[in-house]
Amino acid sequence: MAWTASLAHTVRKGFRTERAFADPWAIARAVLAVAVGAAIGWMRDDLLATTMMSVGAFICGIGTLLAPLRHRAVNALAMAAAFTAATTLGVFLQPTGWYVLPVLAVVAFLAGLWRALGPAPGIRACLVVIGMLITADVSPGIGPGLEMVRWIGAGAALVVLVQLLPPYGNRHAAQRRKLAEVYASLAAYARTEEAAGAAAARPGAAVTRSGGAARMSPAPFTAARNALGLLPSSARPAAAPLYGLLGEAERIRRALYAAPGTPHVPYRALAETLDALARAISTGKHHGPAERARTELATWQGSLAAVLRSRLAEAERLCALATAPRRDSASALAEDPLRDEEIPALCTPEGLVRGGLRRLRAGLDPSMTGTPLLRHALRVGIGTTLGEAAGRAIGDFWGHGLPSHGFWAALTTMLVLFPDYEHTFARGWSRPVGSAVGGLLAWGLLQFSWSHGALALATVAFSAVTFVLLRTGQHVLNVVLTAWIVFLLHQMGTAQGLVAWGRPADTVLGAAIALAVFLVLPTWHHHRVGDLLARWLRTQQRLLPALLTGYADVGAADRAALEDMRDATRRAREELESAVAHLPHEPRGHRARWTADELARLTAAAFELTRCTALLTEHLPRRPAETVPELAEYAAPLRDHLGRLAQLARSPHGGPALRPGALRDDFAALCARTGLAWLADPAEPDAVSRPRARALNASLRTVLALETLTAQLAPRPGEAAAGGPADGPHRPHRTRHGRHARTVRHTAHATA
Repeated sequence: MAWTASLAHTVRKGFRTERAFADPWAIARAVLAVAVGAAIGWMRDDLLATTMMSVGAFICGIGTLLAPLRHRAVNALAMAAAFTAATTLGVFLQPTGWYVLPVLAVVAFLAGLWRALGPAPGIRACLVVIGMLITADVSPGIGPGLEMVRWIGAGAALVVLVQLLPPYGNRHAAQRRKLAEVYASLAAYARTEEAAGAAAARPGAAVTRSGGAARMSPAPFTAARNALGLLPSSARPAAAPLYGLLGEAERIRRALYAAPGTPHVPYRALAETLDALARAISTGKHHGPAERARTELATWQGSLAAVLRSRLAEAERLCALATAPRRDSASALAEDPLRDEEIPALCTPEGLVRGGLRRLRAGLDPSMTGTPLLRHALRVGIGTTLGEAAGRAIGDFWGHGLPSHGFWAALTTMLVLFPDYEHTFARGWSRPVGSAVGGLLAWGLLQFSWSHGALALATVAFSAVTFVLLRTGQHVLNVVLTAWIVFLLHQMGTAQGLVAWGRPADTVLGAAIALAVFLVLPTWHHHRVGDLLARWLRTQQRLLPALLTGYADVGAADRAALEDMRDATRRAREELESAVAHLPHEPRGHRARWTADELARLTAAAFELTRCTALLTEHLPRRPAETVPELAEYAAPLRDHLGRLAQLARSPHGGPALRPGALRDDFAALCARTGLAWLADPAEPDAVSRPRARALNASLRTVLALETLTAQLAPRPGEAAAGGPADGPHRPHRTRHGRHARTVRHTAHATA
């Protein structure tokens, strides 16, 4: 995309108003904390108490509204403790003057690294740094500054106390929301498959399954696993139905992956049933599908129908247990325990510390080009320090702002900077405009006379509107946020004109610094796609051979180890898809290695391989008659091929030459040598051979998916001399099959 078009896109995105709101009860609790703090200050007739308690309650209240995954009281307590400690540190830094900048650079850099735990924890870390900046800038000395901190801590404590008020809702509400998103994504996938099938059925339509629109993102599954991983060990037995729901979702996903090619799949009825499950998991109330959907599923015949009905029934049972009283749930689980063999692996997730360290190591991996986490942390550290220095150096904007205040510019820089270009520039345009409009609004309102009580009420009212509009867009949010700041500081006797004009000016300055810092130290996802694809292929290099080895005998596969490998694969594919999704909006498309169409084919081939690994996992032998020990011989060639593909993805010229079709020919030779080709005989009467045939079919699909990916990664025409075949990703490689290859291809059509 050209620079002009890209910038226009960020402007449109920045001024787009979203209809996204926090939980109404969470908003009410945050407003109550601010209101109680303002009331206490008003009754004491203490302007400092009113102002500082409002600051503590307001900022910590925002922290409780940002996608909480732990119990709301735990989130509030952690936020209150960190914010109070940061404001205390700021008091002791205030006398140091400009020497505060090195400390600010370090803590801002650490706040940027904290984003490894997720966007919401990253924003909370920035709010904590803002607390340090407030007292480092406005504290009149250590004694009065500690008095300010005392009232700020009191306001933060109010936020903790209001979290203890009813209504309490269902247990593990955050985990249930994430699981509901998993089942909603399954329903969306079923609808997309239905639409793709309808399009393929139209006369003259040419839709390939690998290039169709039906995809399923791993993001909801990763988010649900992360949310369950935050539960302490003591809470996991009571949350066993939630782990079971995640396991059933995995099995339902594999069954849906096996559905293409099966006639008369009632995708619409499946989608309605999965949506009903999502609503029941989220609300705790039974929401059954329509009678038509139940009837259609009940009359659907076939082995896949039996599997999906069984999985949906088990998910409904677990959903009922998840909302039942703890004693009833425990007794029901004792009578009918979780039967999914993958549940033990899901019930021992990595946890907050281990997961955070893993993400931190991945984000700081020096082998990855342009690692976004490290660059983001550097941008936040440098930009915040520059914002504070610029605000202090400019001073009062030649009589139109508050003197010696750099924290508005610093906090704007910190909150504008995001790990990607699109969000950073969108916030860079919208935040200053919102602040300017909010300053004008507050300046106009303050032309009237306001008593202490009226100012306190106005502060609470603007706080409530800010909490409601927190997720609607930076332009809307900053209108009310700036007005809140003006009213808050006016209570302390500050001239409203200086506040009303100084805040927008600092915001413009901070946003300009943020955009400049991003352009000097950018993260362009075009440069990362090859590395991310190579990382995903390396995870497949560990997973696929382990799956084939698992067919050697019953129990040969370590389910816990497989679940860890599959989780790593999902995370790698999620990061790859996230980077690809950013590409259409970046202004450097002409420097990309692949075009948009080539990337679409690459991601389609990657998804097809993901679907194949899911089928291989689903068909792992559970009885001796289902083993296919011959497949274990193919683990080594597959591992070698995936390693070479990873090198080719990372370096198109330095990677090894791969001949498309070689992997397929090796598999055909294996089938002929070991006698697996007899499974292709449709006249075989022995029903025991069907599970083995399914395993062989899944293996063949995996080989063909890898061949497609190999053809896509082969260098373009004219690049063969640089170290690869001349078959470009725009033209799949075609070879003439031998007798064994034709036999294996026949297997794919003959097995169920």
